[in-house]
Amino acid sequence: MRLGSWLFCRPSDLKCTYFYPYSKKGKNMVFQPFLGLDTPSGPVCLHGKRALWSLLDSLFPEDPLPRPPLNADFKDPLLAKEVINGLLNDSEAWPHLRLQVRTGDWKDHYGHPTKGTFILSASPAASDYDMTHTLMLFQNATKSTYTIPITIQTKTKLRTLPAVVVPLNEDNDFKVIITDAIGGDHLIFSIIEKSNSCFRPQRMKSFPVSDITRLTSDLGSRICYLAEIQQLNFLFPQMSSLDAGMRFYERDDLEFRRFQSLDCFSSLASQQKEKTVGL
Repeated sequence: MRLGSWLFCRPSDLKCTYFYPYSKKGKNMVFQPFLGLDTPSGPVCLHGKRALWSLLDSLFPEDPLPRPPLNADFKDPLLAKEVINGLLNDSEAWPHLRLQVRTGDWKDHYGHPTKGTFILSASPAASDYDMTHTLMLFQNATKSTYTIPITIQTKTKLRTLPAVVVPLNEDNDFKVIITDAIGGDHLIFSIIEKSNSCFRPQRMKSFPVSDITRLTSDLGSRICYLAEIQQLNFLFPQMSSLDAGMRFYERDDLEFRRFQSLDCFSSLASQQKEKTVGL
């Protein structure tokens, strides 16, 4: 799941699809790997030893992998892909990753201009807080539901906390996220991840930890709304990246406005549309 410049995933959700050991530097080819990864939020690229080892160190933060033998393996593209996929699916790997990504212009391993989403760095994602018992009630909302730590930019700092992700069974790119308590409230929001972009068909809401009944009802209505949108088979355009330092509430508003700007928005029933609130 991508939120701004952060992509949150489980290692087993990643798959290395190609691996080029060498990149062009001047007239020479030097050992700077260029590889592609499939993620639940779309394909991403990784370029260079520093970014690669940031990912590998995040997989085993308490028992770092030996670099010389692995670097030797990485000089064989077929073996490298096999080794990386094996590490991503290792039972001892850290359960959650937080990847810092950027979408835009880049250069491939031959120095040719390209576009895409690139991993800048990686870190093992871990929650600062234990999951509350109320959040645990939603762990089996659908057969695709899973829990993951996410990072949210509040007014004063970055907060990392557990969240339950409830995807549509028909299309996991349509999902509802419920966070653990922030200041006594759960946050719930809906996102659609398409074309390496995020859209929010409804605004975020907050519910007190004590009000599980209304939170459950809101989850059900959001799932139904996402299912209706998914059945219409809209084409979602790729949008420009939002500012990495944007607060969560600002991002929620802008990604909601982006959804309202789509051609598909006019096809929805008028009673389901929300009015844009000025900042």
